Amino acid sequence: MKKIISIIIATYNAEKTLKRCLNSIVSQKKDQLELLIIDGCSTDRTMDIVREFAESIDVIVSEVDKGIYDAWNKGIRLATGEWIMFLGADDYLLEGAMNVYWNYLKKHTLDGIDIITAQSKLIDAKGKYKRVFGNPYNIKEFRCYMKISHGSTLHNRKLFDELGNFDISFKICADYEFLLRKKLNARYIETPTIAMQVGGVSNTIRGLWESFKVKCYHKSIPHSLNVYYLIKGIIGYYMRKMKVIN
Repeated sequence: MKKIISIIIATYNAEKTLKRCLNSIVSQKKDQLELLIIDGCSTDRTMDIVREFAESIDVIVSEVDKGIYDAWNKGIRLATGEWIMFLGADDYLLEGAMNVYWNYLKKHTLDGIDIITAQSKLIDAKGKYKRVFGNPYNIKEFRCYMKISHGSTLHNRKLFDELGNFDISFKICADYEFLLRKKLNARYIETPTIAMQVGGVSNTIRGLWESFKVKCYHKSIPHSLNVYYLIKGIIGYYMRKMKVIN
């Protein structure tokens, strides 16, 4: 049966956080929700945890892949939902999150809408709340920064038919590159729907550099401004590191 929302989770050695993630989804799962696990041949207990939840998971794949975006591309091909969501294995749905999405989808006419963004609560590795993240989509702002909360975003399946898959040559910012391919028709839910753990590779020097390359590729902003944001980001990164050390 065709679903309304598909949640795709790419995993690789995610035993420390995956159970928390899956519990948050299974407790809110309805017939209209499809859950896909695309694993990259984990060598820890990830697949043991997946098997514990097998009755609630619609699609399970475990095979060698070329990174998270390769896994997401596989998930897109297997998903049947009208809307697709990519949730990190170290993130989780907040209580009542799916009702937020169901109610929004029921109450609004969404013909021609590409994405529906929401907010996320940022947490540290110990689960401590940091702040809320996720702005409404604004093309001028988006060309400079990835300001939307991608983990809490619903993507219209038709968007992938139109724009193709994620470019796996980008290892950190392929989601940003994908969404820069057109001016999106977006809606916004001003409510946090997921908890997202900070400290991923997108917040590293490698992440800053790849974001810089993505903006160069799309010529989304003037090169001088792009260089300025890169330098600003690097300085900010090292200042945060020094603050942690001190």
